[in-house]
Amino acid sequence: MKRDSIVITRRDFITKAAVAGAVVTTPAFLAACGNDDDQPSPAVATVAATAVPATPTATMAPEPVVHDVRFQFDWIKNVQFAGHFVADNQGYFADNNIAATLVQGGGGISTPVTINGPGIEIGAISFLSRTVDAIAAGADLIVLGAALQQSPIGFIYMPDNPVNSIEDLVGKRVGLQGESGIADVDTLFRINGLEPDYEYVPTGFDPSPVVEGEVDVYYAFLTNQPLALDARGIEHGVVSLGDLGWTRYGRLWTTTRTYLAENRDAVVGYMRAGIKGWEHAFADNALAVDLTVNEYGVDLGLDADTEAAQLVAQSAFMTSDVTEAKGLMWLDEAVIEGEYEGLRIAGRENLPAIGDLWDQSVLEEVFDGATTLY
Repeated sequence: MKRDSIVITRRDFITKAAVAGAVVTTPAFLAACGNDDDQPSPAVATVAATAVPATPTATMAPEPVVHDVRFQFDWIKNVQFAGHFVADNQGYFADNNIAATLVQGGGGISTPVTINGPGIEIGAISFLSRTVDAIAAGADLIVLGAALQQSPIGFIYMPDNPVNSIEDLVGKRVGLQGESGIADVDTLFRINGLEPDYEYVPTGFDPSPVVEGEVDVYYAFLTNQPLALDARGIEHGVVSLGDLGWTRYGRLWTTTRTYLAENRDAVVGYMRAGIKGWEHAFADNALAVDLTVNEYGVDLGLDADTEAAQLVAQSAFMTSDVTEAKGLMWLDEAVIEGEYEGLRIAGRENLPAIGDLWDQSVLEEVFDGATTLY
């Protein structure tokens, strides 16, 4: 394990090699004493053929193929990716013959573009909408699974002004950070059979406006902004888009069809190691946070308490009834159909057939009938 997130190690395994044993025998023979007068030769004893024990030929086991896999994150190296860090640190990538390079995202990096281009083999795309948009533009992408079984996007509200249903959002002043937030709220209304009915209030990424009464609800990542209020001891409530009727996957692990077809062992190996790393991170939060803060994200000046809180918050979004029954990352076609409905409402056309969007045969191979790996 290299501390710059590059691991170049090999899993020990032995392939069977056929070893041919050769049996050497000494043939029977008669020794004859010849002379010039054609007289019969005196009889000599016959030497019986004797079998020599087989001696196996030494055969060296072939070296395993180590796959260099660069994984593109959709954000900076914080605890959102702790499972990858644990997999790297604990040798799970090496166990699966993967030399992993963990590539930081953020800063305007488009993960659909980097995954579809040279230099990145697998990566995480934040939302299904970005995936289908890239495919519509000609990208050769295939979804392997979803780390977030429900998108952590939702709303923060104050206890005296709760939002428990879409009806509670009607007429509210909603703090939003731009066009994508507006599109999400509009779609949320329409997917529930209602016309959008709210007041848009532009805000930044600080949730203070909802605390100060400038807005009724604040559009937020529920694994992030609410933690700032927790740290300040401010009582509040949260509700996700999924709680309000629109479940969306997040952080979809994605590769290209070409890479999967030509390097299936690498894809299966990375996913097996990464999932095991996440299971280990859930079992040992302290290790996951320590690796994030003090090693993989050491240059980011991360706060250990904040990262620990975010890990706990994120874990709730990484599990679902499907993952409880089958394991982390599994997708549910019914959820994708619901996402497609939202995408159509938002005006997207020419969506890829659901069956062409994903390939869960990789997860079938990863789990091989089990539901956990760690």
